[in-house]
Amino acid sequence: MTDTAAAAEWRWTQAAEQAHRILESDVQRRASVPLALGVLAAAELVLVAVALSFDPEEVGRWVTAMVGAVVGLAVVTVEVIRTVVDGARYPERQAVIKGLLTREQSAVSRAIRRRSPVQDDRLDVVRAAAVQQARGRTLLAACAPFLLWTALAVSGADLWPMYTVVAALWGVAGIHAFREVLLARRYLDSEST
Repeated sequence: MTDTAAAAEWRWTQAAEQAHRILESDVQRRASVPLALGVLAAAELVLVAVALSFDPEEVGRWVTAMVGAVVGLAVVTVEVIRTVVDGARYPERQAVIKGLLTREQSAVSRAIRRRSPVQDDRLDVVRAAAVQQARGRTLLAACAPFLLWTALAVSGADLWPMYTVVAALWGVAGIHAFREVLLARRYLDSEST
C-alpha cells in the first residue's frame, strides 16, 4: 500500500485536531525532573547497598532483590494501566503523534529538538507533542525497568552479568527519557519568549 498525499493529509489533520484538544485543555502538572532523578537514585542506592551488605548465598540478598524487582514491576504495571485508562477516559491525553507514521513522528521529534524547521501548518502538532513530552508522564515507565533489572543483577543469580547489561541498557533508556523531557521544556520555553 502506498502513502498518498491524501492519506498523509488525513493523518496530519487528525493529529492537528488532537493537538487543539491538548493545547486547549487545562494544563496538567509537570513532573519534577530533579525530584524524579533523586527518588530514582536513592532507590537504586538503597537497593544496591542493602543487597550487597549480604553475602551472595544469604537469603537477605535474594529477598532484597525480589522486593526491588516487585516494586519495579508494580510501577511498570501501574503505568501501563494508567496509560490505557487515561487514553480511554481523557481523549486530550492521547498522544498527538500516535496516528502518524514513524518517519512523521521522527520529524516532530526533530522539530522539538530544533534539528529541523517546522511547517506553519504543523506547528500546533509540534507544540502539543512538546507539551505532552514536557509533562514527564513517561519518566516512571522509563525508569522502573532499570530498578527491576538492577534488582535482578544484585540478586546473586547465576545470570547476574546478563542482568547487569540489561539494567545498564534500561539506564540509558531512562537517561534518554529525562533528556527528551528537558528538550521539550526547552522548546516550549523558547516558543513562549
